[in-house]
Amino acid sequence: MYLDQPLRNFLEDTASKTPTPGGGSVAALVGSLGAALLCMVGNFTSGKPKFEKVEREIREILKEADKLKEELSGLIQKDIEAYARFSQASRMPKDTSELKEKRRQALQIALKDATQVPLSTAKLALRSIELAQLLLSRGNPNLITDVGVGALLADAALQSVALNVQINLGYIKDEEFKRRANSALSSMLSQGQETKDKVMKGVREKLAG
Repeated sequence: MYLDQPLRNFLEDTASKTPTPGGGSVAALVGSLGAALLCMVGNFTSGKPKFEKVEREIREILKEADKLKEELSGLIQKDIEAYARFSQASRMPKDTSELKEKRRQALQIALKDATQVPLSTAKLALRSIELAQLLLSRGNPNLITDVGVGALLADAALQSVALNVQINLGYIKDEEFKRRANSALSSMLSQGQETKDKVMKGVREKLAG
């Protein structure tokens, strides 16, 4: 579990000639860092008399951002495990027609599993962007750039895992599964882009005074 190891281990393993951690795990980490920044904004807002009117909302945002941080960080390992299952299926014997069919079925199951993980990351990343929008008008203005960076990191995670979903779908034969996944992904990308643009516009306007 990388969360229990020094960050350098993750960086070195990512850079090494090994398939994991790969883009999916990196995207989950980036998304988790984005949510962590939103937590920081919440923590520097909550409890201050100046922001008493939004205290209840901030506490709710902070609670949700912390949950997103934990769930996204958990997907680092889940992405690695999903790849391991795919790799194991790809090594199944294919000496006979029956074995080939078993291997084909196992690969399809593994590919669907490997697609669900980045879709989960995308969903959580989108929600992080939405929380950044809420913090734009409610959070401590001294941390406005952290709201922006948090949104940008969440957007990077969303766009990154979209690539993983798309490449996996290219190998999946279940057309209904592909349709649902493509529809969900397209909707999340559209919402994420629109909300991220609003957040960044708000951040820049506040910076400009």
